Amino acid sequence: MHNFAFLHLNQVKQTGLFFLGIVLSALPAIACADTARPNIIFILADDLGTGDVKCFYPASKVTTPNIDRLASEGMRFTQAYAPGATCSPSRYALISGAFPCRGPLRSQTASSYSPLTISVDALTLPKFLKNQGYRTAHIGKWHLGFGKNGITNWAGEIKPGALEIGFDYHFALPSNHNDNFKTYVENHRLLWLKESITDLPEKPTIDQLTQVRYDDEVESTLTSKGIDFIRENREGPFFLYLALTATHTHITPHKKFRGTSELGQLGDYINELDFHVGEIMGTLENLGIGEDTIVFFSSDNGGAPNDHDTAGKNLSLRDSSQQVAEKSKTAKTTASKKLGHQTNGDLRGSKGSNYEGGHRVPYIVRWPNQIAAGSESDQIITLADTLATVSGFLESPFPKADGPDSFDLSPVMLGKTAKGPKRPGIILQTSRGALAFRQGDWKLRFPKKTTWKGLKATLPTQGPELYNLSEDPGEQNNLSSREPERVGAMSARLLDLLNRGRSH
Repeated sequence: MHNFAFLHLNQVKQTGLFFLGIVLSALPAIACADTARPNIIFILADDLGTGDVKCFYPASKVTTPNIDRLASEGMRFTQAYAPGATCSPSRYALISGAFPCRGPLRSQTASSYSPLTISVDALTLPKFLKNQGYRTAHIGKWHLGFGKNGITNWAGEIKPGALEIGFDYHFALPSNHNDNFKTYVENHRLLWLKESITDLPEKPTIDQLTQVRYDDEVESTLTSKGIDFIRENREGPFFLYLALTATHTHITPHKKFRGTSELGQLGDYINELDFHVGEIMGTLENLGIGEDTIVFFSSDNGGAPNDHDTAGKNLSLRDSSQQVAEKSKTAKTTASKKLGHQTNGDLRGSKGSNYEGGHRVPYIVRWPNQIAAGSESDQIITLADTLATVSGFLESPFPKADGPDSFDLSPVMLGKTAKGPKRPGIILQTSRGALAFRQGDWKLRFPKKTTWKGLKATLPTQGPELYNLSEDPGEQNNLSSREPERVGAMSARLLDLLNRGRSH
């Protein structure tokens, strides 16, 4: 048995359950032929706070042995940020190397009908890697829109989309786990749509599909697709962006994980997420390419302690045992209010907020024999830094005009320096356009949204808050009235970065 893939299986066994779904490759080990171009996998969880991972918040009752092992064999960042406090903006940053305030998501989250939010002319992370000879895939949650003006006929070609910004293969939930599409997009088409359907301006109904997407099998389906891609491209180099949906609503764990946690159904879903991380790592080990693969793990924003108003509605379940549908309606509030779970640890705020709990996320990177096992960094890193960091790993620079907010953290990861790159600050935002600005130990938070006229920004004058995160990580002591000069200077710097359009 492969240690990674079965760490959580052993825990599930202890509860009297046995997960039968894992089947690791029996193919012989094949070493990556090109060590100068390591394979790259970015696993992005959904709504996973720092309190949802044991190695980031040991006081939690969660059990995440595979993610913890990933950290023990790589580097753990204790001050990592998702630039957006909700899904789409952070995914935009990860792919583009730009803070979401640079584009159409500066004051909103993409919907199922939004146009593609990333320019097909931009140098994206997958496009950069494709230019380096990589085979690229996005598998999982998309939530970045399709089409020049959105999609008016879902029965036709769904483009431009992921393929047009650099991915060779795309298998996706169009937006969220609760998007009610009941199917997936594969490359440019909806799966399982009946041939008789030729005009489809809205999401397909169940009777228009030949089969449906089961909510309790989404994670296993995505992971299986990811493993298939790894196997098919094991001679490398490849880039896999695996965007899992746990722990976003719907909280519908596979039946084999139900009842395996002390934190109710949310904890069960975290257990499933952890297990699938183990499956990916076990596959790399089995194929003999683990040492030739860089694995990133993070989340798109902080956790949500309360359930979304769509929770448990319009479910499609393969197995409805153990009251999974009923429990999915209150899974997060049950964990937080009844079982004492702190999804964001001791941080203030949560998903949707521009307090730290909305943006601080777990962040791990593993590359055996290159990144020191069990290492830790307190350097600030954001999802937008992925493009420059990967460029640094490959020692292949990209044009200065691209990746406007992406900084290279590879020297920190490789142990060449303990200090990260000199940067003017990081811009954080909510889906409604309220900004926060971190500069060193200081954070300036605006409760009201920034207004835009074209590309020119105007900061709100009402109530900016100022916190010293080194002394007050829980953001309890607003120092704005004591430090008016600092508030003014940071506001001016933020405004300059907004209007310049880049951090470099």
